[in-house]
Amino acid sequence: MKMKPLIVVGLAMMAATIYAGEKIAPDLSNLDPEWLISAKVLEEDGEKYFHIEDIGGDIARVAYPSIPLKGAKKVKVSLKYRTDVAISRLHSGAWYLIGFSNGSIMTYSGVFFEPQKEWTSVEKVIDVPADAKSITAELRIQLETPEGENTGKFFDAKNIVIELVE
Repeated sequence: MKMKPLIVVGLAMMAATIYAGEKIAPDLSNLDPEWLISAKVLEEDGEKYFHIEDIGGDIARVAYPSIPLKGAKKVKVSLKYRTDVAISRLHSGAWYLIGFSNGSIMTYSGVFFEPQKEWTSVEKVIDVPADAKSITAELRIQLETPEGENTGKFFDAKNIVIELVE
């Protein structure tokens, strides 16, 4: 399945090019390795996706650079995922961290995932706090596994889009 035409940019370039009303999708062919922590880009049936594994002692993640909100009042997040992580919530499990900053204070929200063996679509609209100036986003597995252990738990994500809505 091909993605619909979007503004597709490398993660390292997103912060300078996004305006309210635009859709943001990571270009999985052009990633800065510093944004991938225990995450890989794999391919299945001709589609690339992020594969994130629990690494023990740290948060496994795909991190995005800060993105200016440019007046957006809401953020719509959509993606397809699959995971074997049983419980997900703020700061735990398989989740999509959405952080809002006013320059010094961060407010966190997120998208939380239930275990799914097959690719499953999810979409969530999140209200932007009134004083927020920018957004950060991270796909995460956060299990508090002791360092040196690997549970084998995973979180896969593809067709990832963040839309800034006025």
